[in-house]
Amino acid sequence: MPGSAYSPGLKDQFDVHMERVSSESSAPSLSSRRSSITVTKRRVSISVSHSRSSSMSRSRSSSIFGRLYTFDDLPFWQQDNDKILTGYVRETNSFSKCIQSLFYFNNESVNIYSHLIPSIAYLCLSLFLMNTFLVPRFPSTSTADYVFINVFLLGACTCLLCSGCFHCLKQHSEKYSNFWSKLDYLGIIILISCSMISLVYFGYFDHLGYFKFFLALTCLLAIGCSTVVLNEKFNVAKYRPLRATFFAVFGFSGAIPLLTGVYIFGLHGVAQRINLTFVFWEGLFYLLGATLYGLRIPESLMPGTFDLIGSSHQVFHCLVVAGSICHLKAVIESYRMVHSNFPR
Repeated sequence: MPGSAYSPGLKDQFDVHMERVSSESSAPSLSSRRSSITVTKRRVSISVSHSRSSSMSRSRSSSIFGRLYTFDDLPFWQQDNDKILTGYVRETNSFSKCIQSLFYFNNESVNIYSHLIPSIAYLCLSLFLMNTFLVPRFPSTSTADYVFINVFLLGACTCLLCSGCFHCLKQHSEKYSNFWSKLDYLGIIILISCSMISLVYFGYFDHLGYFKFFLALTCLLAIGCSTVVLNEKFNVAKYRPLRATFFAVFGFSGAIPLLTGVYIFGLHGVAQRINLTFVFWEGLFYLLGATLYGLRIPESLMPGTFDLIGSSHQVFHCLVVAGSICHLKAVIESYRMVHSNFPR
């Protein structure tokens, strides 16, 4: 049949034509794939370059401040004051890195040096400069006078030194932060104790029985506060009111010998024995500092503004030093008035 003779030839031509059409239609598909791959590569390249530039900008900004971190960058145990946003030294797990933080400015620098420098000054006064700057050497000056002036100087030195060490080393790790925090609280207890003992000594220099009673009361309260601070059982949020109560009672117990003195000697007699003006200023500085610290003023009013300088903790530190200077002045003036008005 004629149709059967020509049928294979037509079929071959049809197949060849379809292959050409298929190859031509597939070419744009490969081209579009290549262009898609090219676009993807460009996008990846742009993304990588953008991430590199952003990481470089972050590293530049951090290097300006000595590798400091924000509040959100800190581990949970370091997050204490969310109103201080930047300037943190993150957990180091290294004592050497903690010491290195002394040599670049961060949000603990003021806290460290505002207590470290006065602690060294108090130590120098106690060991080398007392006769030159403090004691005018009355003929009636006794060894006990030197001892109880030194009691305050060394107590203030211990408190401020513990505080400076805490703020420098607390970023080592949670374990060492808790350890130095306890020493910081213990330093506060020592300062309160030594402040009371030194002033009560000069206030009751001729009433030994009263002095012994107030000395025993001060030591008893100090032991109670130390037990609460150092015992792990009380180092939880549930016992925070108990810790605050102990410190409040301990602090306000200083009013007991003062009011007793007013009852025995009268207001004028107390003013002769201790310098009430400087005692008043001392109490005012301590109370103002504790209030600002508790309310977190000023950073709670303008978060981020006082990250490096001017935060409530830094103001509190400065007011504590001012209060300790007032107490030292009160002790020295008490010493002078006692030996001037009550020669022994």
